[in-house]
Amino acid sequence: MRNWLLFPLILFGLPGLAQIQFSSLEEVLGFADQNAIALQQARIGEQISLTGKREAKAGLYPNFNTQLGYNDNITLQPTLVPAQMFNPAAAEDTYEEFTFGTKYQYSAGIQVQWDILNFQKLFAVRTADKEILKSRANIEVHRFNTYNSIASTYYSILLTQESIRIYEENLEVSTSILDVAKEKYEKGIISEAELNQAAIKQIQNKRNLDAAKNNLQQFHLQLQSQLNTKQSIEILDEPANFALEDMMIQSRHPEVLLQEMEVQKHESLLKQKKSMLYPSISLVYQNNRTWATNDFMDFSTANALPQQYFGVQINLLGSNRFTTKQKIKQSEWELQMQRMQLENTKLVKQKEDELLQLELQKASQQLTDNQYILRLQEKNDQHAENKYQGGIIGLDERLNKYDDLLATQDMYLQSLASFSIAQYKTYIRQINFQTK
Repeated sequence: MRNWLLFPLILFGLPGLAQIQFSSLEEVLGFADQNAIALQQARIGEQISLTGKREAKAGLYPNFNTQLGYNDNITLQPTLVPAQMFNPAAAEDTYEEFTFGTKYQYSAGIQVQWDILNFQKLFAVRTADKEILKSRANIEVHRFNTYNSIASTYYSILLTQESIRIYEENLEVSTSILDVAKEKYEKGIISEAELNQAAIKQIQNKRNLDAAKNNLQQFHLQLQSQLNTKQSIEILDEPANFALEDMMIQSRHPEVLLQEMEVQKHESLLKQKKSMLYPSISLVYQNNRTWATNDFMDFSTANALPQQYFGVQINLLGSNRFTTKQKIKQSEWELQMQRMQLENTKLVKQKEDELLQLELQKASQQLTDNQYILRLQEKNDQHAENKYQGGIIGLDERLNKYDDLLATQDMYLQSLASFSIAQYKTYIRQINFQTK
């Protein structure tokens, strides 16, 4: 397996005209690892999961609150007090009005609570761990999909470059045939209809060449978009340069890995839901102090009123026990769904791999056959050209023989495309996307 993490990039030219050259698919994939927007976004998703774990772990630590307060009792409410409390001789049912309290009150306090035993928070940390593993598996799924998308465009460029080479040769041949046809037409050897057929063939070949060049520009723009770069790209590679070492696929599909992480996450969520039935124990400490005075910001005559306590709280599940059991049941059903999805994903991806290997075998044989047929057809076309130049056959027969060559070239290009697609798909499947 080639090490696709190491790749040489050749940057040259003026800063505003920088160009990237790629000589292999591995180099392109290595560049995509650092620049493709889908992978960058997936890595941000991993960082979000990491912050979620830190948030869950923070729930295991003691939490404390501090407060500072200031009250200005603009009007102290009077209170009616029985007059006999201060004057035994006073008549019954008589009251005197008194005002209690101070105008200004300043307060400060701290409250600390520590859940020394809280199963729900403990399982929340484990769930956050599973979420991190899932986000890493998600990165690998994005990498797999990005690789396939980029490889498709990359080989479209290679195949288009190969077709341009063939179309350029075809244009030269059809132009030569047309030049000879013009000479023979001027001498009255061939008819105007035969001349027109030669001109049509030359125009068709030129049109094919122009279309291929236009497609090549579009593929380059598409590759720039996929690689998230504004720099122009040059591909110094050919389809024949890449060959698989073997056709076996042994690595697990990244989508299977992702679904496995999804199952593990839901298993942890179920445990977290069940922990809601367990009791929790908390330590509570509070220390408050109040200063009361009738003079603003004058603490020399203020009365200090301290308050301090320590407690232990045991929280038991009460009236919401039935609701909690329903949440547990719901989580159990969700876990069952994810397990079913995992088994289905394994089966689907296994069959996809088997179909891919069959496709690669078939495409390889077809390409070998079409390459041999093309070589034979090129020889036949050369014999036809020699006979045409020697006046043995006419222009109609020469063009018919040339059409046979063009048809064979199309078959070759189609089989080359099928083989290249199957080959790069197999190569990408052989990459180990196992998360760390």
